[in-house]
Order: sequence, then C-alpha cells, then structure tokens
Amino acid sequence: MISLFAGCLPASALALRVLPWDRDISERKLVIGIGKEIIPIGYMHPAARTAPIKIPAGAEGLRVIATDRKNEEENPAAERLVIPKGVKKPLLLILPDEKSAAGVKLLVIEDGVNSFKWGTIRLINVTPRPLVFRWGKKAMQIPTGWKPTDISPGGKSRNMEIITYLKDDLKKPLYSAVWEHRKDMRQLLFLVPNPDEALGPIAFKFIPETRIPDKG
Repeated sequence: MISLFAGCLPASALALRVLPWDRDISERKLVIGIGKEIIPIGYMHPAARTAPIKIPAGAEGLRVIATDRKNEEENPAAERLVIPKGVKKPLLLILPDEKSAAGVKLLVIEDGVNSFKWGTIRLINVTPRPLVFRWGKKAMQIPTGWKPTDISPGGKSRNMEIITYLKDDLKKPLYSAVWEHRKDMRQLLFLVPNPDEALGPIAFKFIPETRIPDKG
C-alpha cells in the first residue's frame, strides 16, 4: 500500500518509522510536528529504518518540518504528513524534491510484518519503464509508479538466480546475479536508474531487515 498525501488522521496510536532516501536527506535537520509539539526524528541512515516515533490517536497538524529551510513567511518550511487510512505500521519515505519549500516529498507505505512478511522481497520500481523480475523459475512484472510488489520465494534459506528484464524485451536481461534468500529477512528493494550507465541501466537500493530471535 502506498499513498501520496491522501487525507486521513490516525484513528489509533501508531509507531512511525522513517527512511531517508539518500545521505543528503539523512543529514538534513528534519523533525516531526504534531500540532504545537516538535518530535526529533532521531538518527537517520539511508540503508535503515529509524527507531519508532509514537503518533498519538487523532493527531492533528502532522507534518515534517525542515528547520534548515524557510518558507515565504520566513518560518521553517514544512510538508504535510498524512498517514492513509488502514495503515497500521507506517514507514515514511523522505525523498528529495527541490520544488517543495522544504526540499522534500513524503510517501507513506505499510511496513507491518502482517503485510510485508519475513522471507519476502518488496520491490518498488523507480525507473520510468515496467520491468520483469525473475527468481528461479518464477517471474513477476514490476510496474512503475512507486507501487510495491511483493516476491515470496518460500522454502529454506538458499542461493537463487535473479534476472531482471524490461517488460517489452524479455530476450535481453538487464541484470543477472545470484542472491541469498533468507526466511528470517525481509528486504525492501528499490529498482532505480543507474547513475553509471556503464554498469547497466538499473541499480538496486537494498533496505534489509533481519528478524531478531525471541529470547524466551
């Protein structure tokens, strides 16, 4: 599930985690605003989710405030933060956007393990063209438009062959490799245009998370 600013307030308390898109965003002076309250986001890293931030039920005035930028009124610039209805474990992606006074765009996706299970790869295609992702003998289309697609290889942890194609050219692989599948890990994976075309047209941005065993 993914949303761009759909109007909704949290009906119950939520634990919001944050993922900055890149190092520049992670080094920005950003905070969460809830009405008149200001909540620090904490340590941000582009390869890991932050610690949870508690969003109370019925919270109003949710926003991300850029304390390092000003709006036209010379106040800290802010972007409205909306958590879509039905999202129980929100993950806030903070993306660069120089058209915004705050310099960021906000996307919220469901990140709970009931939706995004252990042993799953969640792919988001940021390239301008539909792709096909093949693992072993199975394949699935990965649409554009920041629409999450979940791949569940299943079975034991193992190595598996990965091949990626353009949807309209299944004869010429864009990328092939052997990846490790782990049933105790879930991986958020962004397919992005490769800044170095000599290495191929697409690159991968991995956000892995490993399940912590119960101590009981």
